[in-house]
Amino acid sequence: MSSSFELFQIENVVNGISTLTQSVKLLLYKTNNSIFEKIDFENDDIYQEPLLFAYFNAKQNLPHLLDLILYGYTSLGLRPKNISVTSDEFGRIYLPNIGWLITHKKNEHYILNTNKDNLILTYNNDIVDFNLIKNCIIKNTAVELLEYPVLLLNQFYYDINGSNINVEIEDISKKHKKNLIKAWNLIKKYAPNHYNIIALVTRKCVIFNIDTYLRNSFATLSAQGIAFFNAYQEDYNEVFFVDDIAHQTGHVIFNAMICEIRKFLRIDRDETLQNIHEGNDIIEKRTIYVVFHALYTYYTTFICLDACLSANAFRGFKRHEALGRIAFYINKCGQDLKLIDDPILTNDNSVKIFTIDGLTIYNEIKNTFYLMLKKWKEEIKDFDLSNQTYNFSNSIFFETNPIK
Repeated sequence: MSSSFELFQIENVVNGISTLTQSVKLLLYKTNNSIFEKIDFENDDIYQEPLLFAYFNAKQNLPHLLDLILYGYTSLGLRPKNISVTSDEFGRIYLPNIGWLITHKKNEHYILNTNKDNLILTYNNDIVDFNLIKNCIIKNTAVELLEYPVLLLNQFYYDINGSNINVEIEDISKKHKKNLIKAWNLIKKYAPNHYNIIALVTRKCVIFNIDTYLRNSFATLSAQGIAFFNAYQEDYNEVFFVDDIAHQTGHVIFNAMICEIRKFLRIDRDETLQNIHEGNDIIEKRTIYVVFHALYTYYTTFICLDACLSANAFRGFKRHEALGRIAFYINKCGQDLKLIDDPILTNDNSVKIFTIDGLTIYNEIKNTFYLMLKKWKEEIKDFDLSNQTYNFSNSIFFETNPIK
């Protein structure tokens, strides 16, 4: 049975999805007012395709990509006879809802022809051989793993200074595919109600590998529906992926849930915490919107890690790691809660910051924080997390907190 907060989340997520899909429909109509003669106006799965969000948020004008994005969502009889496509630096062409065309030429322009249900690729009117690799759908889910880089997503791969960076995807995806599948299924099995909320909004995911000093996360509303996992540490396993699936899909859920931000905040979303607490010597340049986001992802991570720990899904060193992660997020969540209400037992500031709906989320986060603290206190009370990095480091944790 779903709790009242789960139902609250579902209602607001569904409303947010509706708002976002209506925006995409309007943008599609403005781009091509006959577009709905080719695609199903009523099929909202089309309008939740993350690459449509990426397309309409691209700084460059890329009109040729729209036919490519929608090709796999168009019924066979209505597909364009031919469209222009370009292979990437590896010779691959990605067709959403179909798969990857693997060609022999890199960065080359082709024509994709439709002949009944056959795909034909031509170059200078000559038919070109290619291999079709179907989309990788994670077992027991409807979530697609993007095993290779997608050109349209490169715009979101930039460092903390705004400079574009190269992101390794193919090798790290091969390395961690099994861990990812295992983690998705652990969440589905042991946190089914929360998994159902994840499934409402998450269409695709990406495993990538960069040092976090360049960028910690690529989560963005401009690619809504994609969860990005940075598997940059050598010793990551399914425990990390349970943690990061919960965290990164938390961003995707939150984007939809608070789509109408004025329903949740009484103040401007860009107000910094130090301005809110002016005169209290709080130095915190993050905005209330960013901190609210962070707090919600701690909540989602608590839900999934706690469910797996409670079900004894992790044994031995993996259980020890999961407990370390719980302790780590208790510390981080507590610190951020204090930025809003200090001491956090009060609600003096939060009632001025959040609307009733906003307080529903904030108070659930706070209650879950206290629940985690109480539930796992005895097992984590002796942990030393003083030398942890911004992101939880498993190797550092085990060095400081060996299994007894």
